Amino acid sequence: MSKYLSDDRRVGLISFSGGETSAFMLWWLLNNKKSEYRFKIVFANTGRENNETLDFIKKCAEHFGVEIIWIESNIWGNVREKTKHVVVNYETATRNQDWKKRDNTPYEEMVKKYGLPNIANRFSTRELKDRPIQSYMRSLGFKDLDYDIFIGIRYDELDRMIDETKNPRNFIYPLIKWMKWTKKHINFWWSQMPFRLPLKGWEGNCCDCYKKVLEKLMQIMIDDAWKFEFPEYLEWKYEYYIPESRIEKMVSNLKPIPSGPFRLFRDNHSVNDIRQKAKKLKKKIKDDTVDVSFQIKLFEESESCEVFSKCGS
Repeated sequence: MSKYLSDDRRVGLISFSGGETSAFMLWWLLNNKKSEYRFKIVFANTGRENNETLDFIKKCAEHFGVEIIWIESNIWGNVREKTKHVVVNYETATRNQDWKKRDNTPYEEMVKKYGLPNIANRFSTRELKDRPIQSYMRSLGFKDLDYDIFIGIRYDELDRMIDETKNPRNFIYPLIKWMKWTKKHINFWWSQMPFRLPLKGWEGNCCDCYKKVLEKLMQIMIDDAWKFEFPEYLEWKYEYYIPESRIEKMVSNLKPIPSGPFRLFRDNHSVNDIRQKAKKLKKKIKDDTVDVSFQIKLFEESESCEVFSKCGS
């Protein structure tokens, strides 16, 4: 029996974010590491992805001939009870406009439990991606150290790698360890493909990620102001909201209770702040998805939310 067919291959979790870097990593692993790994490919849907991202994930599964498991967070109980998961699919996954129909989308359920996330309280990736994926793998009978986790962080994003001494999981960064690819490498590879993710570089997978720099948010406000309806709704509903469990913790630690209003975006910007600043934006932000030139600068600004990464710095 060949090594490829043997059952002693290690389990490899491919964390698929829905972006082009992550999709290339998926393709490369399928073509180069199948003899070593039995892959589980998982996409954790937050409900705030652009519709183009969901369509792209579906197309990748079809084009690469693989099954991509779609999951969402199942946030329940108090803060001491870890977030679980539910399995969904392309048809049943939460869309970015579903908040208008119901108040129990994954994102709003997270806010009810933990309050508004922001740069100072970066729990959204943990609750909407990290823990649901861990929960899914445990449901299959795998403990955390039973499998390797492949993360789509590029060589120009070295600063986003997890400090393994603080979180000793089996993380592997293929585009750093084996390939040393940058954003421009990824752009060139996708420029040769029959399809791409049809989003501009400043858009990203998430409609309105609070990790984005102000200039990108301003450009999104100019292009698609509707994407800020949900964060404005959250500001209106939860700007003074602090979960009871958090208040209890602050009281027990003799810490002052903040008064609000709480905001989602960097430097405590409200949606209206971004709206007003966007009116004064003089030039359009550069679209970094079309640049295939040689890259000489590492650690370019990035706000994507790869699972188990230091994102949004």
